[in-house]
Amino acid sequence: MTSCKQFLVFSLAIISFVYTFYVLGHLIHFLSAPRKTSKIYVWVFNLLDNQSRLETAYGPIVFNTLYLILFICQHSFMKSKYIKILMHNIGLASAERAIYSLASSLCLHYLIKNWSSAPSIVLWQIDVDSNEFMWWSFITLHSLLWIIIGGGSMIMDLPDILGIKQAYYDIKNYAEPLAYKSFELRVLYDHIRHPSFSGLTLILWFTNLMTLDRLLLAIMLTAYMRFAWSTDRNDLEYQKYQLQRKKEELKQSMKYL
Repeated sequence: MTSCKQFLVFSLAIISFVYTFYVLGHLIHFLSAPRKTSKIYVWVFNLLDNQSRLETAYGPIVFNTLYLILFICQHSFMKSKYIKILMHNIGLASAERAIYSLASSLCLHYLIKNWSSAPSIVLWQIDVDSNEFMWWSFITLHSLLWIIIGGGSMIMDLPDILGIKQAYYDIKNYAEPLAYKSFELRVLYDHIRHPSFSGLTLILWFTNLMTLDRLLLAIMLTAYMRFAWSTDRNDLEYQKYQLQRKKEELKQSMKYL
């Protein structure tokens, strides 16, 4: 018999699951949509002599830095052992991951909605709109990288990552999902909770328009991932093995079609 608490936790997990995908759509557009600005803005020419270009970048950089700090602090603090112990003590262990995903999505959505561009300083600009080959190359690269991130999430068990599996298992009175996973996967979860460092790093840096605010975003998120994630060779070998196993399963499935 499902208790009221279990029903509420499962409802919260579903809301978090749907909202996370909604924010993910905004994030994909935010990071991967081709951008453009006036070609009068260049990185070197007379930059130091044109103080107004520097002054117009101060505000966006300060506020964007604060948004990033908010997201990084929330993302790190809420997955600490103290929060896990707190959730367990108040009887919400099955909701911990869903609450974490919901809070992360809220912070990320707030960052995207309030992000301020600083187009007066540009490191590089590639006009992909006027060149069909460049446009398709840019779109194809970013699409491939997002597919890799999505595939890695599926391998690592996406419903578990977003918290809906924990709520469902609690309704069924099963042990927590982590108890059914291999030792190697549990170690990987301790080192990294969602992929992919390489894919997201390339998305951040392979942009057709590198403005000062985008440079800030790329530097801070790349540094955060680099220091927060601690994968080792064993983790890499495990992921290679899982990828090969998925390929073999897919080949076997295709034979019966």
